[in-house]
Amino acid sequence: MNERKRLKKLLGDKYIFKIFLPLGEVRNILHSKDTHEKLFASLTVGCVKINSIVFSTADKSVLVFDILVKDKPDSTEWICYDTVTDEVKLSSYNLEQTMFDNLNRVVKKYGLSYTECNFEVVNGKIIKTE
Repeated sequence: MNERKRLKKLLGDKYIFKIFLPLGEVRNILHSKDTHEKLFASLTVGCVKINSIVFSTADKSVLVFDILVKDKPDSTEWICYDTVTDEVKLSSYNLEQTMFDNLNRVVKKYGLSYTECNFEVVNGKIIKTE
């Protein structure tokens, strides 16, 4: 059993794959001058998540992956961790596996976990209200 299928079985309802836009619409957006960012697909695997976003630059529209993490396993909020700009091939057949492979690479590279929130915490500025 491959890693994706193993985690899908282990995590149950904490493994969620959703497609929000039809492939044809995404292809049209990629070839248009549309400047709006659009969520194409999302894969949640426990405490980490990858979103496929149609993103426009000055020259063209591209697909990018946003990697998100939780600060606590039961949190409803997601924190953007990284953006991956690898070339993505549009196919509904392998999209879930492609997204998982990219997510798994980032998880391994940065020592993240699917079941625990063990990413490095970076403290920002605290804004005091007056």
